[in-house]
Amino acid sequence: MEEIDDFKIELRDVIIKYNVSNDDVIKMSEISHEMEKVGFWKKESLRGELRNLTSKKNYVKLIDFNKFYDNLIKLEQITSKNIDNFFYTKEELSTIKKRNEEERLKKQERLIKEQQRLKNLKQSQSTVLSELDKDGNGEVDVIEGNDFNLLLKKHQKSIVEVDRNYVQQFVKISSYLKTKKGNIQSIFNSIGDTPNQELLNEYVEILKGDIHSYNLILFNSLNMIVSLVEDDMITFYEIHEQFDTLNMFDSKHEKDISQKLTNIGYGLENLIYEIRDMSDTINNSIGELSYVTEESNRQLTEQLTEIDSTMKVGNLINIINTYQNYKINKNTKSLRKK
Repeated sequence: MEEIDDFKIELRDVIIKYNVSNDDVIKMSEISHEMEKVGFWKKESLRGELRNLTSKKNYVKLIDFNKFYDNLIKLEQITSKNIDNFFYTKEELSTIKKRNEEERLKKQERLIKEQQRLKNLKQSQSTVLSELDKDGNGEVDVIEGNDFNLLLKKHQKSIVEVDRNYVQQFVKISSYLKTKKGNIQSIFNSIGDTPNQELLNEYVEILKGDIHSYNLILFNSLNMIVSLVEDDMITFYEIHEQFDTLNMFDSKHEKDISQKLTNIGYGLENLIYEIRDMSDTINNSIGELSYVTEESNRQLTEQLTEIDSTMKVGNLINIINTYQNYKINKNTKSLRKK
């Protein structure tokens, strides 16, 4: 056994020294073993092949290889499948086998951990999707409905009597809401593609913030129409001024976002933070519903009832307030940790 190990070391050293390829080693082994099976003339022919192979490939005298390659017949024939066994001693092979087994177990452990991670992630994604789409129809629950357009059409004549330009501005708000609704749905649809829990949490946080900004815009837009037809011009201009500051009458930003969401190459991970910043700006600007009174809620409720809306004003206000309280509590906890 030691003699074989010594020969393997010698084989490895010669291969390195003369830069012999694996194909050459396999061919030389094949020739050596074939020479043991054939007659004199065929053996001489094979010896010639071996001579040509060694001299042409390695530019060394045959005498350097004669004794060495005669030893090849002491081993089983070398092939592409077993060639590695002839480069290492028994001890080295044992070490390699042990190392390979350790690597296999580590790889298996990583695979099990990754499978569990993906399983947990899939469960988290499913929980989030169910939370935001309770009826399971594939649409985010809080943005379903077309109440703004219905209310606008109902009071179109009254609005024209006050100022025809307001109709155009309301139509632009409608376009803004429609585009924003589509963008929110696109982000919602991407939840199932988040690659890890951390990014999922970020997407969900940003999505909820964007839904909140949509709710604020929708609520203020509805009140803007009602205040105008009810001749409450102070409330109307208070909302109008905030919308004008936010360029709400120009839906270019949301349309740009929509275009980028459509273009996968842009990268949702970069775009999502742009959406977050815009939502924060909207939420900070119109988050304070100082004009809301019991009377204004009553008027809005009546108007929505007349267009057969299923929206509950009190519920929408509660949703808005709940999110705002959640953000306040979260920011407070964050400050305490610091």
